Amino acid sequence: MKLRPFYTIPPTNWLLISNGDIATAQVKALSDPTKTEYQIEEYVRQWILQELIETYRYPASWLGERIVVEEIVQVASSEKESDISIKNDRGRTYIYVETKSASVTGSEFEKAERQLETYLSATHTATLGLLTNGLTTKFIRKKVNPNDFEYIADIPDYGGADRGRAKLVRDIEIVRATKGKVGLKPLPRRNGNLLFEAHSTMRDIDGLHDDNALDELCKIIYAKIYDERLASIAKEQDLYEFRFQAFGKGNASEVASEIRDLYKEACEYDMRVYAQRIPGYDRSRGVFREAIGLSDIALARVVEILQEYSIIDSGVDIKSATFQKVLGRAIRAGMGQFFTPDEVVHIAVEIMQPSPKDLILDPFCGSGHFLSKSLEYIQREYPDIDEYIMHQFKMFHLHGIEKSSRMVRIAMTDMLMHEDGHSNIRNTDALLTFDNYPDILGITDDANTDPAIFDSIMTNPPFGSLMREEARKMLGRFELGKKKRSLPLEVLAIERCYQFLKPGGKLAIILPDGNLGNANVQFVRDWLLETMMLKGVISLPTETFAPFGTATKTSLCLFQKMRTPMDKQRNYDIAFYLIENIGYDATGRERADSEIQDCVDFMKTSLQWEVV
Repeated sequence: MKLRPFYTIPPTNWLLISNGDIATAQVKALSDPTKTEYQIEEYVRQWILQELIETYRYPASWLGERIVVEEIVQVASSEKESDISIKNDRGRTYIYVETKSASVTGSEFEKAERQLETYLSATHTATLGLLTNGLTTKFIRKKVNPNDFEYIADIPDYGGADRGRAKLVRDIEIVRATKGKVGLKPLPRRNGNLLFEAHSTMRDIDGLHDDNALDELCKIIYAKIYDERLASIAKEQDLYEFRFQAFGKGNASEVASEIRDLYKEACEYDMRVYAQRIPGYDRSRGVFREAIGLSDIALARVVEILQEYSIIDSGVDIKSATFQKVLGRAIRAGMGQFFTPDEVVHIAVEIMQPSPKDLILDPFCGSGHFLSKSLEYIQREYPDIDEYIMHQFKMFHLHGIEKSSRMVRIAMTDMLMHEDGHSNIRNTDALLTFDNYPDILGITDDANTDPAIFDSIMTNPPFGSLMREEARKMLGRFELGKKKRSLPLEVLAIERCYQFLKPGGKLAIILPDGNLGNANVQFVRDWLLETMMLKGVISLPTETFAPFGTATKTSLCLFQKMRTPMDKQRNYDIAFYLIENIGYDATGRERADSEIQDCVDFMKTSLQWEVV
């Protein structure tokens, strides 16, 4: 550690004597020079204040402004005072210091340590603490996820490499040259993938698994996009200084404190805006409330990688490709159960041919790939669409439901990369009673109670999953579940999709082949043919899901919900296609001569959707 051993500073040289407590202690020390750090705690605090300036190189100009004493800390319903608080340039504490007299040892010193930890827990920007009595010193770091503490070698000094660099501000010349909004360089098409580099950095520094690192990256992207949006609405003559940057900061902890504060502000902004128009938004969409769990060093390094580039002003194709590269890495590392291969999503979207007027739902949306691909399809197929209609489609026509809060963060991030639509991804179970989705029921009319409102559903429900106790309790709500003790979850998923579809609505659903051929699910096939028209089946090869953790043989099934009972009497053709080459093998390695486009071309020609 850099902290020098305790030394006595004469009371006449004490700092911040305008503070009442320090002034009182100074009078006491001057009146009785025999009293030392054992009797007067202020001697210890003054030693630390001097060390912050001389040894740790914090600017003396910070005294009283960014290095303050007796800082109020709100702990639950009570107010405490920290001995020293070091703040970032927005006035947010990122280091707390607690000092005690040299006579404090044993249980009293441990009590002081718990008090310091309480301060750190109560402040979203503070991660570091220093506790000393002049004889014993402890340096403490808060670990955000899980909420815990660990001892470290030291607190950082003030001396970051980017301290002297001019801060990033909105560059109007870049705005004009790129016809953008933000005033930063777009993500480069070449020279590597910056998101992938950021993801790798988190793994390397904090030792995170790929899926955990992806989760943290989503939080950081969320904060950065919020900062860029603030820049984009600034007036041209205003000098917008970006908050997502390391330039001008003294160390990684100061950088990290700013990003943690920016992230919290972004979450609060979303809550204020969307809660006004979406019932239960906090409960169903508030997944970004979970704090950033990175260490200060890892978080600051990611900022350094991304700070000079704009996400908003980058092309959707670049953003999508860079994010999918990171997502693919996490999927291969164990998130495959939430993922539908891009090739299958492409086939489904191309065949379903969504239009800007369609309400689209994925009730088991995982990473939200069906939704983002539908948006890409609309942007490609309707290049001259009115700007207002496109905005309406992005914001109000793409909907998802997903139980995993982590996957909702990923899906929301993917939608943000596609320039919004993120607010309609719900963090809940798609098999609950419909009163749990008041915002879905209210899409068409506030008084509506009928969930059958969607024009198109594309989904890959969980299959092969054992039905847990809470799922068994749902069986009685479903026609297919009556008098059954247990059912595959994908069977309930089929009926739920039917319930969400409006008459004439289209469904593309991936099902295990057992649901298509096994005798024990004949009742499912009978029910399907009573309620929906089977329009097509695409048999997928066994290796389709093999690289992502399962070798289950599946098919992409295409249905259209009957509008009247008379539809059962109609004769119609059913299109079938057997894919033998999906474009990769069971290990995920690319295979030449993929049949994907041939399949799409055949199904679009052969499959006959009923005009609604």
